[in-house]
Amino acid sequence: MSATRHASKPVTTQSTSPASRPSAGWIVLGFVIFTLGLVGLESVVALAVFVLESACALAVLAAAALAGGWLVSLLGLSQASRAERVVLGACLGVGTLSLLVFGLAAVGAMSRGSAFVLVGLVAAAACARLLHERSRSAKSEWASSCSGGDQQQVASVRSSGDSVRSSVAATGTCVAADGDFVEPVHSSTWRGLWLLAIPFLAMTCLAATLPPGIIWQEEGFGYDVLEYHLAVPKAYLEQGRVSFMPNNVYASFPLNAEMLWLLMMALGGDAVDAVFMVQGVNVGLALLTVAAAWLVGLTWSPRAGVAAGVLAATCPWLTYLAGIAFVEPGMLAMGMAALAALLRTGQTNRRAVGYAGAGGLLAGLACGFKYTAVPLIAAPLVLVLLLAGPASWARLRALAIYGAACLLAFAPWLVRNLVDTGNPVFPLAYSVFGARPGLWDDALQSRWERAHASAEAERTERPWIGRVFDRTLGDLRTGPLLWALAVVGAVGRRDRRTWALIAMAACQLAVWGAATHLFARFAVVLLLPLVALAAGGIHRPWLASRGSLLCGLLVLAAAANLYHIGTLYYHHTRVGPAKTPITAYGQVGWFVEGQWPGMQHVGLVNALQGRANVLLVGEARSYYFRRPCEYAVVFNHHPLGEAARQIADDHQLMDWLRDRGTTHLLFHWDELTRLGRTYGLPRGLDDRLLPRLEAAGLNAVASVSSGDGQPPYATLFEVPADE
Repeated sequence: MSATRHASKPVTTQSTSPASRPSAGWIVLGFVIFTLGLVGLESVVALAVFVLESACALAVLAAAALAGGWLVSLLGLSQASRAERVVLGACLGVGTLSLLVFGLAAVGAMSRGSAFVLVGLVAAAACARLLHERSRSAKSEWASSCSGGDQQQVASVRSSGDSVRSSVAATGTCVAADGDFVEPVHSSTWRGLWLLAIPFLAMTCLAATLPPGIIWQEEGFGYDVLEYHLAVPKAYLEQGRVSFMPNNVYASFPLNAEMLWLLMMALGGDAVDAVFMVQGVNVGLALLTVAAAWLVGLTWSPRAGVAAGVLAATCPWLTYLAGIAFVEPGMLAMGMAALAALLRTGQTNRRAVGYAGAGGLLAGLACGFKYTAVPLIAAPLVLVLLLAGPASWARLRALAIYGAACLLAFAPWLVRNLVDTGNPVFPLAYSVFGARPGLWDDALQSRWERAHASAEAERTERPWIGRVFDRTLGDLRTGPLLWALAVVGAVGRRDRRTWALIAMAACQLAVWGAATHLFARFAVVLLLPLVALAAGGIHRPWLASRGSLLCGLLVLAAAANLYHIGTLYYHHTRVGPAKTPITAYGQVGWFVEGQWPGMQHVGLVNALQGRANVLLVGEARSYYFRRPCEYAVVFNHHPLGEAARQIADDHQLMDWLRDRGTTHLLFHWDELTRLGRTYGLPRGLDDRLLPRLEAAGLNAVASVSSGDGQPPYATLFEVPADE
């Protein structure tokens, strides 16, 4: 029966001989040279910044990725394919590095010296792992030469029942995951498709050398980045430790990405000056996402692996997210790798436990990058185990191991919040866990819920279904071909993996649509099942046999995606009617010194002399401030507002400011107006506050506006000395 089944399928055995294939090292080198060449064509300064700063972050991540191979061995996957060991190990290694940084910072041991020691230890583990892999490779080649030839290897893996996800070293042939095809792994045409990723990577590198605050308009030009993604690790670096921040609720979110950025800040010696190292981390995480997508595709076949990797690499969303300090690239990398591991649990009984453990750890790490990964990645992945995992009792064991491993990887953040606030998922689930008195209350919870309800967040009358379509199928940042191939994979042969992926996508879409405020960026988790379904679609016999058509479609889709994200990037980096290129690459000083439009108030504060201590009112984007500044995000009580509520006498309120060492107040009028119109102002920050302070002697020092003839958008006041 097996022979008849395989005889009915097309079999391709032609392959380039190993001697004539170019070395992988040369291919990677050429890829890097062409990418950096495109970066240099846009800006020589950007090229220099990336090579001298961002590349340092890539080197640290590379060391962690190599060292992660030891974790793969601990999970019992030492006999897995090289692709699995490398990719799963890389993601586990980078995630573990983040938790190690958190551990150091939690005990107050984070400094530049400890950061270099940590990186040195990781590099030593990486070198040891590299030597181990080289020794293993040499032994494997020797054993292969003595085994009686390539056909014996192919026959043995066919009879073993295990899926084959890597090439037979001597011939370059591979048995597809379900035994349908024997494909040439090293087809020059398919390997050449990786070149499509070059312009996308180049654009990501360019974006990583722009100071945060220039891209993207939809995200408020990186508002969240300046408010907490970078501001929180900056505060930790200045304090030398991770501590509870009552003024910034976002600091209680899981911070796996921020810990990697904290490491770069510590290595660079300054939180702001190291920003391009910080953003280089996301370039590395994007590369891990692509590698994990390739591994997902290998579940079906090498050709599907290449296509899945190329679809991920040319997806506009990845370029959009990876060029700035968003947490999604890390979440996607861990989630995609977790999916790759769990898809393999149903293909082998010998290593199902190891794959389930790896998948659980990676899912937990994904949750450590972003809370939304709990319902949008970790929970839907359970469906993959249920529907496509090992059979009978082995499935229950895999589920238990997955859950335990996921909880283990996510536990550091749960424990941190439990100790700090009494709520392991603070500020979420307030109605269930509550919070310690003084940290959170019903008023803050009500404001939080209003702000994160879809209609309230957007103030739009567009129907819910229309907004869902706009941010999913209608969003060109996902890529039309990815959706089309995913549909092909879903409606083709309905095996267990396909049903599992359909269920996963449906679960994600339902949770995103019902439990979030429908931000398009939050729906990016759909890339996980979409890439996997697309890989399955590419492997369908009627499509797999049309390689030239597939290659052409991938090229056209990449061109369309490049046009879309390229146009978006172009309009963010060109100014005026003539669309003059900005020269902001590497120019973090433009923001620190207040030269960038809308950031003049930052320069005003940073120019203060002496022991100035500024209390920000309305402004919470504290990243670029060099002077000590206090602030509160809109979802926390503001210290000045609370004091104004409790102190009735104007002069006593001024004394309160002096007693706490506040020398200046910065009122950001535009932000106060925006917050009052959307989320609502913190209590106490009303129209009566400023007149009270001015009556007690508060003096206006300077105001800044957006342009000539424009009203001031911010005013700096000086607290008078005690008479």
